[in-house]
Amino acid sequence: MGNQAPILNHAEMKRAMRISVIDGMLASASENLIGPFLALCALAMGASKGQIGLLAALPAFLSNILQIPSARLTERWGERQKLVVITSALSRLTIIPIVLTPVLLEGDAAIYTFIVFVTLRGFINSIGVPGWTSLMADITPRSSRGSYFGYRNIMCNLAALVGTLLAGFLIERSGFPRGYQLSFSVALILGLLSTYFFSTIPRVPWPRQSKSQRRSMGLRDSWRAVSQYTSFRNYCLTSVLWNFGVTFSSALYSVYFRENLGGDPGFWGVVTASGLIAGVLGHRYWGRLADQYGQKNIMLAGGIGAASLPFLWWLLPRWELAIGAELVGGFCWAGYNLAAFNLILEITPDEGRTTYVGIYNTMAGLASSIGPLIGGFLADSVGLPIVIVISGILRWLGYFAFKYNVTVPSDAQLDLWDLIPFRQELRLLRKQRQQTHGDSSLPQ
Repeated sequence: MGNQAPILNHAEMKRAMRISVIDGMLASASENLIGPFLALCALAMGASKGQIGLLAALPAFLSNILQIPSARLTERWGERQKLVVITSALSRLTIIPIVLTPVLLEGDAAIYTFIVFVTLRGFINSIGVPGWTSLMADITPRSSRGSYFGYRNIMCNLAALVGTLLAGFLIERSGFPRGYQLSFSVALILGLLSTYFFSTIPRVPWPRQSKSQRRSMGLRDSWRAVSQYTSFRNYCLTSVLWNFGVTFSSALYSVYFRENLGGDPGFWGVVTASGLIAGVLGHRYWGRLADQYGQKNIMLAGGIGAASLPFLWWLLPRWELAIGAELVGGFCWAGYNLAAFNLILEITPDEGRTTYVGIYNTMAGLASSIGPLIGGFLADSVGLPIVIVISGILRWLGYFAFKYNVTVPSDAQLDLWDLIPFRQELRLLRKQRQQTHGDSSLPQ
């Protein structure tokens, strides 16, 4: 893979990275005022588990079939930042009909209209994803990506925590539909502010593709080019199984919390917030390890908890203990997601990165759209507990497929001792004790 060439000067890069943190914080607060509560809102409207699955599946499906065309559009146009600004603004404006649907319509008409606009929101936003990912690679030095995105994710999680708690408060205080409408409206305002700040990032030069390059970027030729990078190809294939297993039950945890455990919808905000708190701690912890030991090692370490999470939910005896499950999940997912993002940047070449990202997102995303659809309709037939157990089994299959098929030679060896916090301080203390013991054994 090619080395990253300096595109911005030092001052511009620092400014771009600062703005990206502010943009990310606003976007995270916005997303957590709406995202975790869409399924509960649909449930309050009378949606079935199958319709909840559809609510998760359709946005994922339509969003991800656009990834490769979006990547090609970005490369042809050569204006990544403009495309991201336009698509993010339009996607956030779709929150307006989402807010109005529960009061203007009833029954299945309301539910399916709600699903349509939630789908449209994700569909539009996804067009800018390949360009955004490529831009993030260009404004961050490769040597410090783990630390930077660890810090950025900490700040985003703190903002998300505030958004989630505010949403839970509004929903518990005002109920359905007013509480959801207030929460989603605040999400709209913060989302548009996020778009504004992103638009102020210093422009990163990015040449358009030549006509000869454009002709060579058809879907079949793109996949042939990608296939020469074995690690990337295997990463795409193993991600299909992993993402299918993850999304098989992930959209239904709020329903399981409400219906099977008997939890209060307002308390769901506290449950989600506990995961975000764990994520804040996790990003700082995992970010340092990622720079030192490599992305794959961190994905494997965090993936143990992520793969085991469904079984933890399945074993919960009371709804209050859902906080514990989210603490484990938030901490482990922080490491996995941080490293997964950085690994994509690491194993894709600088030239044509948007296409590579688009291919990966398409394959992983299609699996992510099929998972909740099958999981949701299966839950109506056999019940949520069985669906959650199946999800755990599928996750572990994806975990081992990734472990034994994706090779990243540059990664250093990581053992259990390296995962212990403050390990360097502990090593120094142990060395000092050994020296003290050695000195005391000398003849006086």
